[in-house]
Amino acid sequence: MSELASPVAVDALPPLAFWQAAAAGREDLFGPLDPGARLALVARKDPQSMLLWQVEQGGTAARIEPFAGFASSRADIALSADDEALAAIAAASAASLFEVLRSGIRSGHIVCYILRRRCHLEERGFEEVLTELGFAFMGACR
Repeated sequence: MSELASPVAVDALPPLAFWQAAAAGREDLFGPLDPGARLALVARKDPQSMLLWQVEQGGTAARIEPFAGFASSRADIALSADDEALAAIAAASAASLFEVLRSGIRSGHIVCYILRRRCHLEERGFEEVLTELGFAFMGACR
């Protein structure tokens, strides 16, 4: 689970080790996800890089990748956080990260972009992740 080289600074984003620890502590959320599932965080002010959780055969890897836009990110879900939300994330523990993310989404400091159709997210196992972020995700796929 290695960091990908990135030519752009990622000072606004939390450290990669923090992002990895947060995923490692939430097997209940990441365990059901299919390999290839991707959840990204970008700084709203200067979105040149994204902090990424990517599910792989052996577990979830944290990565930093260049951000060229939501459509080209290949993320299933992308979170765009303002400076206030990034500060709250930096102050959080890995165990409380999803509470901070949910609070940021509710307050508008984090915008959650759902980049795949609902059927795709259900097939990949995102129901628990979306519920943890504060979204109701029930019913038949249409």
